[in-house]
Amino acid sequence: MFTDTHAHLCWPDFAAERAAVVKRAHAAGVSRIVSVATTLPDAGLTLEIAGQFPSVYAALGLHPSAASVPALAEVKQLAGLLRREKVVAIGEIGLDYHWDAKNDKTLRVHQRDLFWAQLELAKERLLPVIIHNRDAEDDMREILDAHAEGLPKEWRPWGVMHCFTGTEKFAFDCIELGLLVSFAGILTFKNSAEIKDVAKKVPLDYTLIETDSPYLAPAPHRGKRNEPAYLPLTAAALAGIKDASLEEVTQATTANAAKLFRF
Repeated sequence: MFTDTHAHLCWPDFAAERAAVVKRAHAAGVSRIVSVATTLPDAGLTLEIAGQFPSVYAALGLHPSAASVPALAEVKQLAGLLRREKVVAIGEIGLDYHWDAKNDKTLRVHQRDLFWAQLELAKERLLPVIIHNRDAEDDMREILDAHAEGLPKEWRPWGVMHCFTGTEKFAFDCIELGLLVSFAGILTFKNSAEIKDVAKKVPLDYTLIETDSPYLAPAPHRGKRNEPAYLPLTAAALAGIKDASLEEVTQATTANAAKLFRF
């Protein structure tokens, strides 16, 4: 059975048919879904959804896009939600220098401060983290290096680099620090040779799969709304890339998810 380690079931794309989406996921063999919140309002709805469906778990975090102004007060509010039942991770957190922060030094500082505050909260609560990175590898590596130094060596894996699109070197840097690497439907795209090469080289013991739905629908559904039921398509693509059986990929990624999220 598959585990979708990253979906956004709280988003409006699913509002009209969440029960049907979860039912289709079960029918496709997806036995667990980690629904990820990126804002405080999303966190509340995500907790409600996790309470409605036994197979859905919650990850709560403040996305770097929340750092347009200093958001540390919101971290305190987030902390109050993390003790709720079925919360398995803090996330989606991280750095994103692709959009507004590309040329805004102040915004990049806000993002780094917000990221660090949530990493420290994760350490305090002994929760794994789900990390977003876009065009920020240098700063990301510096922050992760500093954070990993303060973690017990036996507490591994302590997080996942979600929807990985980085370099091979960055993937293995993440693994060395104690993170898993997650691949999404991009593996099925025709123009994804570089990511496929990284996925081929990352050992299965350090690999997760996800949909990142409603985004990044795998072929043959590319361009449509993604959903957890499509996860087996990404698993099959990964199996082909690694010259492994679908069963091997399913067993390894499911076991890795269970270890990370303490299912």
